[in-house]
Amino acid sequence: MKTATASPTHRIGRVLLRGLLDVRPTAPVAERIAAPAPASGREAAAANVIQFASADYPGAALSLLFGTDGTTSVGAFIFDPSAANSPATAFTFRNGVYEIVAVPGSKSSIATAINGNGLMVGVATDLTNVLRGFTNDGGTFNTVDFPGATGTQVIGVNDSGQMVGDFLDAANVEHGWVSTGGVFTAINFPGATGTAGAGINSAGDIVGVFSDAAGSHGFLLKGGVFTPIDFPLATSTSCFGIDDDGDIAGYYSDAGGKSHGFILSNGAFSTIDVGGAKGTQVTRLTNDGAVVGGYLDPKDEQHGMVGR
Repeated sequence: MKTATASPTHRIGRVLLRGLLDVRPTAPVAERIAAPAPASGREAAAANVIQFASADYPGAALSLLFGTDGTTSVGAFIFDPSAANSPATAFTFRNGVYEIVAVPGSKSSIATAINGNGLMVGVATDLTNVLRGFTNDGGTFNTVDFPGATGTQVIGVNDSGQMVGDFLDAANVEHGWVSTGGVFTAINFPGATGTAGAGINSAGDIVGVFSDAAGSHGFLLKGGVFTPIDFPLATSTSCFGIDDDGDIAGYYSDAGGKSHGFILSNGAFSTIDVGGAKGTQVTRLTNDGAVVGGYLDPKDEQHGMVGR
């Protein structure tokens, strides 16, 4: 594997997903550590260990997984982050086999999620450098564009085919969205300067990220009610995935700028850190306990990870 010398403009988390994965991740074994209870009185989760394995596209300098259905994991890789002609490319990982996802008419791509029926979603830049969401259903691709948007990203999908993501308006302001049966609805956290939807479960509960004057925060949208989510003492928090039990996966930055994964279950936070890594990010968890994300090793090489 090549040593990663990525500049911020080529980090896999900045290539397409505006407002998400903005911090480079920090291995094979990650300890889940109970976090301090926040002021609201939430209790910390019991510590346990998640067994992770690295998932690196062969020959790539940067790899990251964004989603899994428990069997097939999806993400993106970059061969050479220092080269302008080395774009992010979507891939799948299943039973030890890597395959490129060739999105028609695209210059770069990221596969962001896959549901239990095998429907894959993601985002790509087209030949005119416009961000376009996409779906891939058994090899049949379709483009997803929020009406009137200048750029659209699909970031999450549930087993019913409901999708969430974000879009940019004519003023370059970021808004979240949810699509049910092809009908789009904008999502804007109250008072936020930008919002992105990232994950949705079978009940239609949505998690994501919003920004305001204080920074970036996670959120839960359930029954039409927004709830902000901030990991205790974190400088920024991103919620990315939610399972059918309502458990939320994401990542946060501490006061020293290091990124950590987390799971929020039954009101209790627990940190997930890959042993020996510089930073960790958790992006999804499935109903049967599979977890994916990425980490940054001591040599500044970025790896995808999958485990349970």
